[in-house]
Amino acid sequence: MDLRKREGIASLSLDHLVHFINSHPETAVQEMQRLGLHAVAGGRHETWGTYNSLCYFGLTYLEFLAIEDRQRAAEVRDNGLIRQIAADLPENEGLSRIALRTGDIAGLASQLTSMGLTVTGPVPGSRTRSDGSVIRWQMLFAEGERERDGLPLPFFIQWGEGDDDRRQDLTDRGIIAQHPAGSLRMEYVACAVQQLEETAVRWQEWFGLEPGVPYTDCELNAACQALRCDGGDILLCSPLGEGIVAQTLAERGERPFLVRFSGKARSSAKHLVLGSFYQL
Repeated sequence: MDLRKREGIASLSLDHLVHFINSHPETAVQEMQRLGLHAVAGGRHETWGTYNSLCYFGLTYLEFLAIEDRQRAAEVRDNGLIRQIAADLPENEGLSRIALRTGDIAGLASQLTSMGLTVTGPVPGSRTRSDGSVIRWQMLFAEGERERDGLPLPFFIQWGEGDDDRRQDLTDRGIIAQHPAGSLRMEYVACAVQQLEETAVRWQEWFGLEPGVPYTDCELNAACQALRCDGGDILLCSPLGEGIVAQTLAERGERPFLVRFSGKARSSAKHLVLGSFYQL
C-alpha cells in the first residue's frame, strides 16, 4: 500500500527532525558549530510559546526546539508537537519527532483517515524571524491506537512556498550554507523501537516508505531496517543486548536517538549533544 503510487497523493520527503532542548536555542547553535556544522537562530512561535534554532542540509534540517513560555505551551490542544514537548521536557531532552514534507496535505489527511488513523489538522503554523519577516506552513498530525505509548508517528508539513523558492530564499538568507566540516547530507535518523518488524510494516503501509533489507548492526548491537525516504532514511532499530538502543528505550522510550551524516570520511565517533547522538 504505497501512498506515492496513489493518484493525488504527493510523495513524502524527510523535511526535518525535531530535537527538544531545555536550554536556549543559541546553545544548540554553539554545539553544532563545535562539530563543524553551520547552524543559525530560528525564531519564535508566539502562539505556541516555543522558539528554535536550525541546521540545514539542503532542504532537510534539524530543528532545536525549546519552550519559551511554558504556560502558553501547556494550553495548546491542536498541535501534537507542542503537546509532546510540553509533556517531555524537562525530563526527556533529545531527538523526539520526525517531520515528513508533502505537497498535498489535505489529500494526505483524507488518505490517513481512511486507513484508520486519528488525524488532527491541517493546523496553520507561522514563525517570526529575527528580521521581523513571517514564514507560514500547515501541519498534520496522525495517531494510531498502538502508537500512543510507542514511537511517535511522524507529523506532516506543507510549506507556503515550493521547494525551489524555499531553497533559494534560505540560501540568500545564509540559512542554507556550506558546513565547515564539508558537504554533508543527512544519511539517516535512527529510532529505537521494541518491535522492529511490526513497526516497519505499519510505517510502510501508512506512509508508503520503501523498506530496505533487515540487518544486524554490530556497532549499535541492534537489529535494524531502513525505510527509504528522500532527504534521509528512517532507520528502525531494536536492541539485541546492551548498547545505545537498549539505553534509549530504558531512559527515553521509543524515540529517535542518532543522526548519521555522510559526505566525508566515515567515522565511528558519536557526539552526544543535548541528549542525543550525532555521527559525522
